Amino acid sequence: MADNEAPGLRKRQQIQKAGKNMFVWVAGAAAILGICAVLTVSLYERISFKQEVINKKGETASTLESNVKIAAELKNKIRVLNTNKALLETPRLEGTEPLSVILDALPSTANSSALGASLQQKLLTQDGVTLESLTVDPIAGVEDVSEGTSSSSSTSENSNRINFQFTVTVASGQANILKDMLQKLERSIRTIDLTSVTIEQQGTKMTLNAKGSAYYQPATSVTLKDKSIRP
Repeated sequence: MADNEAPGLRKRQQIQKAGKNMFVWVAGAAAILGICAVLTVSLYERISFKQEVINKKGETASTLESNVKIAAELKNKIRVLNTNKALLETPRLEGTEPLSVILDALPSTANSSALGASLQQKLLTQDGVTLESLTVDPIAGVEDVSEGTSSSSSTSENSNRINFQFTVTVASGQANILKDMLQKLERSIRTIDLTSVTIEQQGTKMTLNAKGSAYYQPATSVTLKDKSIRP
């Protein structure tokens, strides 16, 4: 009886052993497959990252190459502007290039106090003209508003515009003086736009009330920046 059971027992043991071996092989194959999948994903991410870096470097190189070409064209245009007859005939500081006239006409900073001083001391100063009042509105959020400076809600809807208003008087019958003063404003190197002008006769005086705007253009800076690319 025992002899008959021995072959069957050995067969079951062999089957169990084969099952264990198969499980080990399947588990090992699954582990290897998982490792391969992880390595594949990691390799793909690295390749994608390096490719993105290469693309960004290519874009940067293309931008720099384009900027070099544009810079050369800009230099040529500046040379041409420096030979412009109108700029050559416009008064400027000694030793400065004609192109500096444009920079003087359109300053890079608001500086409303300097505009007020220019209006008061130069543009509105003329024999026979009395400056009764002058208000220059500083740019809200750009210039500090001092206690002695008037600021209104109408201050520059355009952040590059400085609003001002003034009142001048001349003797009755001296309208030509007012005309000369307005022409002086027109000839000013500073960009000035009068939006409202009214003239009234008050007894022995003529009164001119005017509102206008002057402009400036903030400077643009060109800088190189670092850009981080996350893997």
